[in-house]
Parts: sequence; C-alpha cells; structure tokens
Amino acid sequence: MSADIIGTEIREVLARLIIAGLSVQQSNPSIKEVDGGCISIGDLPVASAAMKNVQYEMIYQNLEANSSFHTKLIDGGLVSFQYLVSPSGNILKHRLSYFPSFALPTIEEAPDLYENDELFAEIMLQRLVRFPIRIDFSPAQHVDVDHPQCHLTLGQFDSCRIPVSGPVGPLAFTLFLLRNFYRRSYIRHKNVFDKRVKRLLMESTITAAERRITHLVVV
Repeated sequence: MSADIIGTEIREVLARLIIAGLSVQQSNPSIKEVDGGCISIGDLPVASAAMKNVQYEMIYQNLEANSSFHTKLIDGGLVSFQYLVSPSGNILKHRLSYFPSFALPTIEEAPDLYENDELFAEIMLQRLVRFPIRIDFSPAQHVDVDHPQCHLTLGQFDSCRIPVSGPVGPLAFTLFLLRNFYRRSYIRHKNVFDKRVKRLLMESTITAAERRITHLVVV
C-alpha cells in the first residue's frame, strides 16, 4: 500500500538522520484514515501557523513549541513530511517543509553541534542567510505556469512557485536539503544516506509550458 511505503520511508529517513548525528528530536509520522477513505500521513498540530502573515521568528517558535515537525536538526532546523493518499494509492497532495532556526542554539542547548567540527564550520559562517523551504504538491489548485501541480517555494514568498517535475518522496526531499545545505555532513555519511530504500515511483506532473521556464527536476 502506498501510504505504508511512504510511512516506512519517513521512518527510515529519521533513522538515518539519527545515525549521522543530525537529528536531536524526532517523531514518527501518524498514519490515519480520513474522509473518503483517504490516508493522511504525518499530520501535525498547528502546521497552518507556517502560512500566517507574522514574523518568521513567531512562525518558528510556534512550530517548535507545538512539536509541529518530524525531526529537529542539530542546528535547530525543523523538517516535516505530510502526505494525503487516495484509497487507490495515488498521492493527492503533499507538503514537505524545512524551517531553519532564526538563531543558532547555544553550546549549552546543543553541545554536539559545537563538537562537530565539520558541521560547525559549515553552518556557522556569518555570511549565511537561512530561509524556509517548501515543496508542495497540490494538483487541485493547478494553474499552468502560475501554480504548478508540484512547486518549490523559497523564503515564504507567496508568488514563489518554481515548477518541480512531480511529487517528491521523503528521502528525495531530505537528500535535496542535505546535499545543498548540510553538504559536509552528507559527504561524511554518504554511505548511510545513499542506501536504497523502497519507495514509490513518482510520475511527472510538469507541463510542457512549465518545462520551458526555470524548473527543478527531483529524482
């Protein structure tokens, strides 16, 4: 069943982050039946807070205080995986998100961060500007080019909807984050993160018009 495969993949991702020393807090995703026999995976409390027009610091604090994430990374980054699957096993929508901490934890709050020279060197640079990342899949809202079925949003900009080739799995999203924003740790634990895992074959949903503009292919 598709929902079980996705749930297992999320749990495997969390396990790998723990092995690599990147996750300091985590919770396994819920899997439950909702209206119409659909399966909801990874439901979280107050996840809608991330969409409100308030200061980013308040958004982050709200998500953190209500444990509205599936893993909290060593530098405070919050990652979540949410899916809705039809009774026939098709992904109806998903929201994959990364909310970095607006301030790095102190040495008392995260001693492992400061003991990890590789990660410390990568994320402590003064020039870094951290920003939230979402990959949403919402075919019901599709408007060609203006609102791609699957799209990448950077920095909470309402109009930022970069087309993505199709729905994205939990491991693919995690690898996207690690390879680009935690690269030294990814390289060090490449043998852990690059292990194959049973996952769904994601179909392409990008249109011809969306392919003609800047877009992202996630494999």
